[in-house]
Amino acid sequence: MLKAFIFDMDGVLADSEDLSMRIGIEYFASIGIAAGREDFRPFLGMGEEGFFAGPAGKLGAEGYSYSEASAFFRSRYLEIVGDSRIALPGADIVRKAHRCGILTALASSAPRWKAMANIEAVGLTADDFDSIATGEDIKRNKPEKDIYELSLIRLGVDASEAVVFEDAAAGIESGKRASCRVIALTTTLDAASAYDAGADGVIPDLSAISGFSSREEAVRFAEEAMKRMPGGKVRYGAVMIEPLERRMPRSFTLRKAIEAAAAARENAYVPFSRYRVGAAVVSAATGRIYPGCNVENSSFGATICAERNAITTAVAEEGAIGIDMLVVFSEDDPPAPPCAACLQVIAEFSRPETEIVLASPGTGPRSYRLSQLLPMPFIFPTIRG
Repeated sequence: MLKAFIFDMDGVLADSEDLSMRIGIEYFASIGIAAGREDFRPFLGMGEEGFFAGPAGKLGAEGYSYSEASAFFRSRYLEIVGDSRIALPGADIVRKAHRCGILTALASSAPRWKAMANIEAVGLTADDFDSIATGEDIKRNKPEKDIYELSLIRLGVDASEAVVFEDAAAGIESGKRASCRVIALTTTLDAASAYDAGADGVIPDLSAISGFSSREEAVRFAEEAMKRMPGGKVRYGAVMIEPLERRMPRSFTLRKAIEAAAAARENAYVPFSRYRVGAAVVSAATGRIYPGCNVENSSFGATICAERNAITTAVAEEGAIGIDMLVVFSEDDPPAPPCAACLQVIAEFSRPETEIVLASPGTGPRSYRLSQLLPMPFIFPTIRG
């Protein structure tokens, strides 16, 4: 039974790696060495000393001093981190998991001062974690297993009862050496590299699994994330899809999908009911938006709902699809949900956390997960995940 979430900091909760590299470049410039971001990337996740020693050796930096570099880095970092927006999407998962009874731990290779500064910068507090381990608590940093083994001991859980969230190859290796399951984020690595490093699952960022409201949902979301196949494919209902790595911001996608659904509604063929509905499907694989409207028939049973119309349009264009988001635009207040038949069709191409958004001309969008609207969809037994 999954009992604990263990988080790396940089690249998982905080978008601080670019900030760190920028300060690293400033330090080397101060001693007359021209460094670039690519000089630092291989050493991300290896602790502060490795972060500086790696590029110094690569660049043949004469005059390099770790103590001076560390002092320079700390001074500049503390000077600017408070004004930087470094919280990554889904960072609030720590507080949500903690409230739901999931044990939470931070396992950062960084020195403690930096970990604490980042915790504050992303809007969390030390009290949101049951354990905080940093590079100062261990002798061997990542990719060695020490920091994750220490976290397990402090939490009082077995490795089989914890999942690690990491973004760097060294961190993934560290978690696997500690016998933990590891979910990788593509904030630093691409999906293929994460799998090569040993990740059990890959997600774009923590917001992909942060939509839970109970311990049971938190566990299920994490377990679902680890059902990923080699090559980054994920089960969406009855099909396997490789999700798009980089999406537009949700707010932009939602606005475009609502616009597409509203426009499709104007073309609805409804000579009998006069009840117009539009829908829009956002493809998980491509990010493309496919609209649909309801099409009635003199034989009422042959009527096609807007949701199914949008889905069949998407399938006609892409083949088997995964639904990242589906919008239903009706004239009701509150907005109407999909009918039972449509929910079953939606489930064929969706994950439990797929977002279903209901909207209407006079009502703001209301968001639901598919699992809320259809808790137990039927998936043909031979192809269930």
